[in-house]
Parts: sequence; C-alpha cells; structure tokens
Amino acid sequence: MAVATMGPGILDYIQANAGRLVLALGSPVLPSAPQTGLARIPKGAQQSNALTLLSYEFPEFDNCFYIDLWPFAKPLLVITSSDLAVQACQTYALPKPSELDEYFHPFTGGPNIFTTNGPEWKKARSLFQPAFGNRRITKQVPHIVDEVQGYVEVLRDYARNGETFSLKRVTCDLLMDIIGSFTLNDHLSSQRQHNDLAAAMRALADWHVQDEEWNPFVRWNPMRYIVEWYSAYKMSQYIENALDKRYEAWKNTDSPEEPESMMDLAIADFMQDRPTSRDLDPDFKKWATIQIRTFFFAGHDSTAATIVYCLYLLSKRPEILAQVRAEHDQTFGVDISTTAQQLRERPELTNQLPLTTAVIKEVLRLYPPASALRGGMPGVYLEDKNGHKFPTEGLLVWIVHGAIQRNPNYWPEPHSFIPERWLVNQDHHLYPPKHAFRPFEAGPRDCFGQSLAMVDIKVALALTLREFDFHDQYAEWDRKHPGGSGPKTVFGERAYQVPQGAAQPVHGMPCRVVQRQQAGHV
Repeated sequence: MAVATMGPGILDYIQANAGRLVLALGSPVLPSAPQTGLARIPKGAQQSNALTLLSYEFPEFDNCFYIDLWPFAKPLLVITSSDLAVQACQTYALPKPSELDEYFHPFTGGPNIFTTNGPEWKKARSLFQPAFGNRRITKQVPHIVDEVQGYVEVLRDYARNGETFSLKRVTCDLLMDIIGSFTLNDHLSSQRQHNDLAAAMRALADWHVQDEEWNPFVRWNPMRYIVEWYSAYKMSQYIENALDKRYEAWKNTDSPEEPESMMDLAIADFMQDRPTSRDLDPDFKKWATIQIRTFFFAGHDSTAATIVYCLYLLSKRPEILAQVRAEHDQTFGVDISTTAQQLRERPELTNQLPLTTAVIKEVLRLYPPASALRGGMPGVYLEDKNGHKFPTEGLLVWIVHGAIQRNPNYWPEPHSFIPERWLVNQDHHLYPPKHAFRPFEAGPRDCFGQSLAMVDIKVALALTLREFDFHDQYAEWDRKHPGGSGPKTVFGERAYQVPQGAAQPVHGMPCRVVQRQQAGHV
C-alpha cells in the first residue's frame, strides 16, 4: 500500500506526498511531485486531475494504485483503467459506500436513491426509472423548450448590457427550472425571480465544505450549519407543498391520462393498491421529498456544467462551431425564430443532430461532472491485464472518470477537443474504445437520467449557438483578482474544474455574450 502521512486533504496530500506513493505490489517509489507535474495543478482544482497525472507514472499496472489517507479516510484503490472500472461497477457491482452519506446529507436530507444499496435502492429505482424512458422524455421536450426560451431571454439581456456574468450560475438556474417542471410539474421561474427551492439549493452548494478545506474558520463556521439547516428546511417545505398539490390533482383526476411529471407517476404507482385518503401518506411524502432533493442536486449542476463547457470549447474552436451551426441550419432551417416551435412539434429532431451529439460526448469525455465511488468487499479482487490482483476489502474504490477518459492508452491526443472521435468508423484510430467512456457510469448503478440530460443539452445548444457568440472573460477575471505565482491552468485550460457539487468551471465561467447579426439570423 501507499505510505501516508497526515495531510490537509486529498489533493494537498497527493501534492505533498506524490514521491512516496507506491504500488500495492511493491513497485519502485514514484518520482517527486515536481517531476510528475502535480505541482502544476492549481490549489482547489478538482482532485481527480491530480490522480490523472499520477496515473501516468505506472502504465505497466494498467493504471490502478492505492493511496493511504489515514487518519482522514479509508485507503483508496484508485481506478483509471476501463477494464478495472468494468469489474468494479459491472462485474461485481460494488456497493455505494457509507462515506457518500455524509457528503450528500446536506443536499438530500436522508437515505436516497444515489447512496443507498440493496432493497431500498431497488425500490427507488423501480419507482422512478419509468419516468426517464425515452418516450416520456420526448413528451417533456416542449416543457424543456419553454424553459430554455427563458434562458435565451436572459442571455439577450446580458448581450444588450454587455456586462460580464457567471455563465455557470445562469445555466444552473435554467436546469433548476427544467428539473422543477420534470419532477414536480412546477414552474419555478428561478431564472427571472426568487424561488425558495432554487435559492436554498444554491445556498447549500455555495456553503458546502470540500475535502481540501481545512481552514477552521471556514470548515467550522457556525453560520454554515445555520445556512444548511435553514436551506434544507426551505427545500423540504417547498417540495412537500408541491407534493400535496400533485396528490390533490391525482385525487381529482377522473381521466386515465398518463401522469405528467415524475412525481405524478410515482404517486399514481404508490397509490395503485392503496385506498384514497384525505392526505398523502406522510412516510411516503417524507421519503419522496428526500428523493426529489437528490434529483435536484445531482441533476441540475452536472447538466449545467456540460452546457457551459460545450459553449466554452466551441467558442475556442470556431471551425467546429461553424459546422455545428450549419447542422442546425440544415435540421431546423436558417430562420432561427422557428426552431423552438419545431422542437415542440417534432421533438424527434433532437435525434437528428449527430455532430451536436458528438460535441456533447467529447465535452463529457474531457470534463465529466463526477467520478464513481464504490465500497470494497471481502473476497473481491480486481485483476488487471497482466494478471495482478488487487484486493478491495476495507477500501474505498474510486473510479476516476476523468483519468479513464484522458488515458493515453485508450485515447489518441487525450487532452484535445476532437468531436470527430464520435463520428468515425470502427477501424479509425480515433474510434472510442469500448468501456472507456463513462461519464454516466455503467452497470446497474448507471445514471438513468442520462437520456434527459442529453436532450436538455441538445435543446439548449439548438436555441443558443446560432443566436449568440460566447466569450470567456478569464483574462478580465485575472486582472481584477491578481493572485500569487501558482499555476492557473490544468491540461492547458484556464477553465479547469473545481469541486462544487458536481465538477464546475472555476470562478463560474466569467463570460460575455454577443448577439449575432448576420443574414438568416437575429
């Protein structure tokens, strides 16, 4: 195992001790941090970036290594190999560890579909998964279009006044509105006005303490506990009231029409073999509230970050942006004012955007919103291609999506934005390798919201890319916030990821937007 000393957090620990991390099978000691490049990672960057660089030091073990984090956490078995990821998440389907509960509890308020295992997880999965079927998501496209049109109006306002704004923040507002419509059949309107549910979720994300934060005035700030308690209360109160409204609507509906929202479906399923009562069962309402809080947390910022990174990377590659715009012209016609109505009337058009889909997949490859954490089990050994076996008992197994998806053993030019990877034939050298693309994970614990996320992103890009030019303002940010002499990029990109719920662009992606003026467009 790795040799560990006390350290202030995972990233700081790796940076300070990279020269003493050794393989479980007794490989030579690694070079010191400056030689491995770990010292070039900015403070506060996503922890998986450090592990990605560290994994490059021992490709002979197919990228799997241990890190001992005693006394702060269980030892880690870090997976940056697609073969070992398949074993962990699919072959053995290792369980979610209890350590996830502490991280998620402020956002969710209790045991939830993301962190539970066994019968409790299966119950939630079976109840909610039907809401995410392709046919039901297709029926949601008109509602998604409505919310994205509100996003377009917000961007038009910023284009008119020319000010710099956080693209991440306004895009998170968009996704809060989409998820509110999808889960509760409720129009939050958080893009234009205060909404208790959206504001509470933002407060929880802003005040959440990350692993590497060991400043006692931040980590144990008593105001944080007050904010967490009050925000959790406001979220639960809002959702419980919305559930009461959906239950009343269910009771008063004589028509056998299909339920509209995810919770309409869940309530109808729950009440299928139960007598109608005056109020919704309190235990079910409490349980459902926790699950909805989970969907809001897990769904809104991850999808928002992907939209932001799509806009960012396309703005840096104008030749690819021009091709995507041409695809949208071909699919929807050059009059962009008709696109929204076409999507409402023909939601299947979202399936006729191969280059747009390729762009989204390439963004997810380079900037996956999260990684997967599993708990080791007695008698379960992961075996690499060389026959080395890695015990998992008593360990946290961290499948680092960013490292797998930037693994040079699998991906030519692993740090380059090349959407063409997803359009070439199987015999092409760029063709994506099997099992090495895992932003939604795979196996029984994969993200069953992935189809909804893809549709959300496609609709957002279809309604924005031809109307606006996006320009990141990191140079302006750096002038206004001069810092020390430390690094400011990861893998050559200023918009590196930081852990804020899901991985988000640093500083919220400061941005200016310009409304395009050309023939056939606004």
